[in-house]
Amino acid sequence: MKPTPRWPLHPAPREGEALSSWLNRVAACYRMDMHELLAHDLGHGQLDDLDIVPPSSLLMVLAQRSGVELERLREMSLAGWVPWLLDSLDDSLPAALETYAFQCSVLLPKRKARSITRWRAWLPSQPMRRACPLCLNDPANQAVLLVWQLPLMLSCPQHGCWLESYWGLPGRYLQWDNAEAAPRPANEAIACMDRRIWQALTTGFVELPRRRIHAGLWFRLLRTLLDELNTPLSHCGSSAGCIRQVWEHCGHPLRAGQSLWRPFEVLAPAAQVQMLEAAASAIALIESRALLPRGEQAALFLTEPPTGFTNGLPEKKPKPEPVNHWQRAVQAIKEAIIEARHNPETARSLFALASYERRDPESLERLRLTFANEGIPLEFLSHYDPCTPFVCLSQNDGLSDKF
Repeated sequence: MKPTPRWPLHPAPREGEALSSWLNRVAACYRMDMHELLAHDLGHGQLDDLDIVPPSSLLMVLAQRSGVELERLREMSLAGWVPWLLDSLDDSLPAALETYAFQCSVLLPKRKARSITRWRAWLPSQPMRRACPLCLNDPANQAVLLVWQLPLMLSCPQHGCWLESYWGLPGRYLQWDNAEAAPRPANEAIACMDRRIWQALTTGFVELPRRRIHAGLWFRLLRTLLDELNTPLSHCGSSAGCIRQVWEHCGHPLRAGQSLWRPFEVLAPAAQVQMLEAAASAIALIESRALLPRGEQAALFLTEPPTGFTNGLPEKKPKPEPVNHWQRAVQAIKEAIIEARHNPETARSLFALASYERRDPESLERLRLTFANEGIPLEFLSHYDPCTPFVCLSQNDGLSDKF
């Protein structure tokens, strides 16, 4: 069998670029369109899900044609972001929304979980075409990022300007819906939130004021916050004022004008934008301590209390409050369980802790069943050896100091 020939011309993928965007740029090198490249050179017909679940056979031949690593090509589609960005691409999983968006709490202490069918995190009901005008108007940088196709970011982390709707094909013909307006700078709250989203997508973690967290936990915190902001005030109890304060601060109508609850992904694009603006405002208000919500994970957005200054006179130190170590341990375990649902390393470390001094197969099997009931994939534990000495949770996830 003859080896697959390499393309003589193929631009390198940009960081975060969508697979369809890269294939369009490759096709342009040969004065073809993407569908001609797929059909005549790669042996694949028209594909509508290139940026969601591209066929493995296509990724293999692309790796051979270009020399780009297979894993890099897989990360150019949403399938490469399971389970960090979303738990699964299967939209029929029971309790998918409840598992993703109701395990954490930021603005509200507790919410009644909602269960719907046919749902996937962050995937809009209709295709989105938004991009940074400064990026796409630059002939040397006309890559379309994968994240621009999701209702997730509002601004460009590089230029700090709003993403704008467009139509056409970058590099060939491009028309902006807001053609006459100059690029609009995003405010600091939006820019800060979008920089963290970009950090999560490109590094796998996010630096928050309290500590570094895993990208999977960040996206679930953000999705939780969006659902809290869409909660009717009648369901918010004593925290209704907190929700109202956020919406008044960002200048949009309560719940982006929604009268009935619907999941964020199916809202109209204008409502999604207002929801994301409100989420950015909420985070900024919490970090400035202008808002002190009662959610369990709200403290992640707070820095440690500042130490006060003295006037040089002896100061009587207050008696320290007793530390409830058991309560802190329970909270740490709750956070570890949330992160273990999408982080194999945390899952194995947590299992090592739970299985300490357990060696009989029946006890370990019951423990695995408990982990499965908590939503932790058993495949994360497939390589775990119970005879291996206990390994502490990674310091990068901020949990090791609590166990």
